[in-house]
Amino acid sequence: MEKEKLKSLLKQLHEGLLNAEHVDDDVKSLLLNLNQDIHAVLNTDVPDDPIYSALSERSQELSARFAAQHPKLEPVLRELGGMLEKMGV
Repeated sequence: MEKEKLKSLLKQLHEGLLNAEHVDDDVKSLLLNLNQDIHAVLNTDVPDDPIYSALSERSQELSARFAAQHPKLEPVLRELGGMLEKMGV
């Protein structure tokens, strides 16, 4: 169930980004990397790779950066970070 919610949030974030007026290249790159890492986590059981251990922190950092530029998308990132944290990722 949590994996389906994460997938839904990622889809919502992706759609929001497509409709956003401007997303700077640095933030786009960070979001792309986060998205790829989350999908990797979703496709495995609990991974031991340290790269996955800070996904919720990375998501929350991006959420803070988004708050000013994209206030409509920031809550999605915040919820995503919260879900990752609950999953222990």
